[in-house]
Amino acid sequence: MEFLEIVKARYSCRAFKDCLIDEKDLDYILEAGRLAPSSLGLEPWFFYVVQDVKKKQEIAQIANHQSHVEQCGAIIIIVARLDFGEYFESKLRERKLKEEELQKRLKMYKPFIDGMSVEKKLGYAREQAHLALMNMANAATSCNLASCIIGGFDNVALDKYLGLGESEKSAVMLVVGEPKDSVIVEKIRNPKTEIVRFL
Repeated sequence: MEFLEIVKARYSCRAFKDCLIDEKDLDYILEAGRLAPSSLGLEPWFFYVVQDVKKKQEIAQIANHQSHVEQCGAIIIIVARLDFGEYFESKLRERKLKEEELQKRLKMYKPFIDGMSVEKKLGYAREQAHLALMNMANAATSCNLASCIIGGFDNVALDKYLGLGESEKSAVMLVVGEPKDSVIVEKIRNPKTEIVRFL
């Protein structure tokens, strides 16, 4: 599909068929998430994939008993990493920059990163996680799969369920699967004249 067709076709599906999704499609969706852009190239995320029936049921309970979380083909949980300050330099060195440019970027950005509170790190990492989220949601649509973004869940309970450490916090979930209904819901959006402003 053309990209704008994908964007128009994607919607929040709340009724999935009770079946797993194709392994190639799942890999494609995850690769789209892996390749997402991130501020300073930090990629402050990792993804949990859940396909086991019992685990989907347990996570659905944490997600306010939302039935489509339980019935989907796969749950992708995006976890925000707060330890990006620890690996920033090594990530930067992977780019094979000239030493002068490397030191310039370290001098510019390291104090900014190191000066962040835990709350700011969490907000920063969660913002980046949503970039990976939308890449994966659109990738699912390009595979003729449906998806739903899940933000309504108990973060503390999910972090405990996943056994996350202090520097890892659940950010958002994407449930993916084959839709029960093939009808695409028409998008209702504000007109461009209301939301686009040129300076």
